[in-house]
Amino acid sequence: MNQFFLPSIPLWFRGPLVALLVLSTGSCGGRNSSDYLSFVASHDSIRPGMSIRQVFEAGLVDYMIKAGGKNVPGSTVPEKQPVSAECRRHVFEVHYGSGDLRAPGGYYIRVYCNMNGPSDRQVTPQGSFQSKSDLLRGLETYSSWAKSMSFRVESPPLKIGGVYDSYNFSTDESGKIVTVSSINKSSI
Repeated sequence: MNQFFLPSIPLWFRGPLVALLVLSTGSCGGRNSSDYLSFVASHDSIRPGMSIRQVFEAGLVDYMIKAGGKNVPGSTVPEKQPVSAECRRHVFEVHYGSGDLRAPGGYYIRVYCNMNGPSDRQVTPQGSFQSKSDLLRGLETYSSWAKSMSFRVESPPLKIGGVYDSYNFSTDESGKIVTVSSINKSSI
């Protein structure tokens, strides 16, 4: 039976191959996983009138930590564009990475002009934070950049190939939450 399963793959390579398959599919826990439930809790904790700091404090930071690494990008809503002569829109990005053997984990906040790519121009210096409490204080500092924006939060991967559920929330001209979408479920 073993010859029927993986017949042309050398024996020495089968163990690492199986381990790779398990690791690559292990992160796709589906909608019943604890990571997904943390995503749902982050959505359910958002209320109109909250500040951007309160949104992250109420559950979004915990979800980012549980996921092991996550970006939460927001961009200026179309009716408030262009934001300046140089920038059609601002992109406000909050990132968490758990780190590895070479670098510690942590958070950063970046605000870009137009797009949030590695070579795109940032309109304010990046904020780097080592702890959750530092990030929350940083969100207060950067909150003036989070006005009139729409943010997108993605679930953990549901399938290999990048299948995600998501939700959006938006801020008004004062930076307070005005809308929270329902969770947009992808077809899996």
